[in-house]
Amino acid sequence: RRPEDTRVVTELWWVSGQQKEKGAQQQVKQSPQSLVIQEGEISILNCTYVDSTFDYFPWYRQYPGEGPAFLIAIRSVRNEIEGGRFTVFFNKSTKQFSLTITASQPGDSATYFCAASPQCSAGTCSPYPNLQLRLQPNPAM
Repeated sequence: RRPEDTRVVTELWWVSGQQKEKGAQQQVKQSPQSLVIQEGEISILNCTYVDSTFDYFPWYRQYPGEGPAFLIAIRSVRNEIEGGRFTVFFNKSTKQFSLTITASQPGDSATYFCAASPQCSAGTCSPYPNLQLRLQPNPAM
């Protein structure tokens, strides 16, 4: 066997944003529907959004049998943010953002979700308006 024949194929999946009701406009769209790459290659996952008030754009990763887990996010005031092998690029004028995974590994095989939210202020962000983080002083301090 040649060395390249032993490379593991990494499969990355993600789904389009859900519509709240029939005929409602999709707020976030992802493309393509699936991506199959070889280990070590670069993966690029793209999303577009429609609402110009959105200013927080998180990515989530979901492994089979588990719930979605936060991966990385970007605010609309930034064009790029990096976290290890993950980089998010943001373009406000085209209402697009993307997740780039460098040196893809077998452990990257999962379902990826992008989201967009206007619920962001002073460093605290929530993708849903009914989930708010409230911090209280620690009495022990």
